[in-house]
Amino acid sequence: MKRKYVAFRVGEEQFGIGLDEVAKIIRLENVTDVPAAPSFVEGVLNLGGDVVPVVNLRGRFSLPRLAPSRWSRVIVVEREQRRFGVLVDGVREILELDDDNILTEAVSAPAVKSEFVLGIAKIQDSLLVLLDIFRVLSAPPEVSLRPELPLRPEADLGPIGNLGA
Repeated sequence: MKRKYVAFRVGEEQFGIGLDEVAKIIRLENVTDVPAAPSFVEGVLNLGGDVVPVVNLRGRFSLPRLAPSRWSRVIVVEREQRRFGVLVDGVREILELDDDNILTEAVSAPAVKSEFVLGIAKIQDSLLVLLDIFRVLSAPPEVSLRPELPLRPEADLGPIGNLGA
C-alpha cells in the first residue's frame, strides 16, 4: 500500500509525517509568546479563531535554537479535533512511499528514540525517519526524545585525554 508523507528537515536530519495528519503548512508568522511554557514551545498561533500551540522541533530534539529562516515552516497537524503547529527548519517535499520500502521492525534512529519512530524509509542516498508526531507532541517536557548515547572512553577528551598516545 502506498502512503503520502510530508518530508522535512530539523537540523541535519530528515523526517516525515503522514500527509493524512497534516492540515496545512504555513510560514512562521504572528506567533504569540506563552509565559512559563517549556523552552521548546515557540508560542501560539491564531488559525481561523482557534488557538494552536506551536512546538519547535529543534528545541524538542535538544538541538540549539536558531532564528527562523525564510525556509522555516509550521506544519499544522490535526487529530480528533486537536491541532498543533510543528516548527521545522524546512519542508522538502510530499513523498509517496510504498509500505514495503519502510522498515518498521526494531527501528532505531540517531536523532530520536525508537518509541517516537513509526519507521525508516530510504530515499535515494538518505534516510527519512517517519515520526509518530502525536506521540512526540504528547511526551512530557522532562522526557528526552533523543537516545542516550553510550560514553566511549576516548570520546572528546581533548589534548589531555590523548597524553601518552
